[in-house]
Parts: sequence; C-alpha cells; structure tokens
Amino acid sequence: MGILTDEMKQLVAQQRLGFVATVDEDGTPNLSPKGTMVVLDDNHILFGDIRSPDTVSNLQRNPSLEINIVDPLSRTGFRFKGTAQYIKRDSPAFDDLYPKIHQHFEQWGPLKEEVRGVVVLEVQRARSVTSPAYDIGVSEEALLQHFGDHFEHLAHEKLTTLATVDFELISFKLCPFVQRSVITLLHKQVKFRIRYVDLSEPPAWFLDLSPTGKVPLLVVDGNHVIYESAVINELVDELTPARLHPTKPIQSAFNRSWIEFSSNCLVDTLHMTTAKTEEAFHNVVNANKAKLEMLEAEIGEGPFFNGDDFSLVDAAYAPLFVRLGLIDRHIPVFDREALPKIAQWSDRLLALPSVINSVVTDFSELYEALIWKRQGYLAHCLPETKERASVQQSRY
Repeated sequence: MGILTDEMKQLVAQQRLGFVATVDEDGTPNLSPKGTMVVLDDNHILFGDIRSPDTVSNLQRNPSLEINIVDPLSRTGFRFKGTAQYIKRDSPAFDDLYPKIHQHFEQWGPLKEEVRGVVVLEVQRARSVTSPAYDIGVSEEALLQHFGDHFEHLAHEKLTTLATVDFELISFKLCPFVQRSVITLLHKQVKFRIRYVDLSEPPAWFLDLSPTGKVPLLVVDGNHVIYESAVINELVDELTPARLHPTKPIQSAFNRSWIEFSSNCLVDTLHMTTAKTEEAFHNVVNANKAKLEMLEAEIGEGPFFNGDDFSLVDAAYAPLFVRLGLIDRHIPVFDREALPKIAQWSDRLLALPSVINSVVTDFSELYEALIWKRQGYLAHCLPETKERASVQQSRY
C-alpha cells in the first residue's frame, strides 16, 4: 500500500503549488512558495518547476526534501518528507522517465518549454499539518510544527517577527513603484492591505505619514513608516520566508545595482507620456532602448534575471514591461528582435499571477486616460482620444 492517500492526492491535484524546503550548507531550510507539483504514483510526487533558491545544488549535496501543501481556505494540509532526485531534461534518465510523466508534462502547456529538468520526490513520511503560511499572529509552536524540525535552532525573535508582522501599502492606482512591492508580496503569498490616495488632493493623514509627500509608503505593524520601493521590498523580503534577494554580498550588490537601474528605465516611460513633440518622444524611446541594450548584455538565459529563481530584480522590472507593453500597442517603443533575451524575460514575467494581479482590474484604461490627460505627443497616438477626457483624476 502506498503512502499517499486519496485525500492527499486530491489536495495536490487541486492546489498544484506547495512550499518546498531543501537544506542549505548551514543546515537551515530554504523555502519557496513556488513548486509546481503532481502526484506521480502512490509514493512519488513530480515537480516540473521548483523555484526555491539553489534547488539543484542543494539536492546534490543533500537529497532530503520537505513539501508542505495546504488548502488556503481551511488552512490544513499535509507535509511530505523524503528523498528527491533532480533529472535534467536532456539526460537519458529523463528519456526513461518521460513515458511515465508525458501526460503531466503536456498539461503544463507553455510552461513545459521552460522546464529544464524535473524533481521526483520519493515520499517516505507524510502527516497532516495546520499551516501558518496564510495567517498573521500565529504562535512560535505553530511555525515550528509547519516548517519542520530544521527550524528549531532559529532565534526566538526571528520566529516572532515572521509571525506578527503586519503590512499596509499606501499608493495611487498607477504607481509603478508600489507595483514592485505588490508583486513581491503576492509572489511570497504574504497577507497585506493596500490603500489608494488621490495625489492631486492628498488627505491630511497621508501628508502626516509621508515625509516626502510621495508614494509608495509601507506601514509596518501600524506605526513604522517606510518609504522608497527598493527599501520596502528588501524589508518585506527580510521579514518573511522564502528570500528573493541573494544573501552573498557580491551577488546582492549586483542585484541592487540593476534594481536601481530599473528606476531610470521607469522614468523613461514617464517621459514618454509627457514628451510634447514627436522628436522629444523618440529621443526618450531611443534613450530607453540604449538602457535596455545594456541590460540585454547582462542577463543570462533566464527565465528570470538570476536564472531559475524569481528575485527582487524581477519584481523591479515587471512594472516597466507592463508599461512598455501598453505603450507599444499604439506606437513602437520595444524592439523585441533587437532585445530577444529581454523579450523572453518580459513574456515570462507578464504571465506570472503575481504580476497579473498586481494592478487594478481597469489598469489599462486608467493608464491610457492618464496619457491623454497629459496631452503629450503620445496622447494623440491613442484611439478615441476625445472619450478619454471625461475620465476623472480621482480614479487614479
């Protein structure tokens, strides 16, 4: 009789995503909320895409793997523990395995083209758990129960921080910088609230909170106000599981450099919407293209900036690709043929649920209405421009 029960199989089939924990060199678990999984048979679970940092190298050092999968409504689920094997896609082992997994593999649709290998977990133990991953204010004991024995050595204050932190973002609906933080929070599956303000008539409470009168702001635990999106994202990353920023100093600094560079690229999209003449507009487009060419020379084969793993750099650039895509609908500003790696990276990011859900549902309409309101050259490239004049600034 196999270890995986019908109830376990059903939950895996429903959720398809689980928390994945490999073991780092210092013995600590390495968590990620992204593991695309299916049941292979009564004792094995198959993963087509695990995005826990350094998964492959970790498994080569230690094949132990832990999986936590939960129902987000009931907060209950299962923890599976066992040994795992990483099988490269272009290997004889993958060819031998493919007849058993081809049905699952084909179900991944476009994702299967990006899968460089699969992980097969041989489940040796399974038990029911109650997950704190979606809740605020859970106890230290509950965290230990959920995340496994490897967490027992962590400091008490670290566990307390993870359990009790409360986030509220303050922004306006079209802010690309707060979108970075929304993407980060959504990707990490962290609870948060968001409150929008009208910057043309900012309320008194906002001016009292914001030292610069700008957004975004992050209010932590109701009384700590943090501003600047890059700082906000690093704080969120430090206070929650599944780190998205490299811990090695050189790689960390390298990532910060390109996050800062992304801000300059975003400013270009602002200038595209305000340039008054065709010449000024194309000057901005060319300046942005030159920046993207520098970026094209730095990024690897993807699918993300750091390779297999989503990071804060990806969260920083996704809002840029959203805006370039919207502008490009009306006038060419993004040369995909000249920037093939960036084009592939952009497509991957724009397909992520955390990016899709990081903006309001009528974002495209609001963005085009804002372009029209600014009455630059780009405004007159939009269709039906007269209708856009009726859109009120308060909607932003």
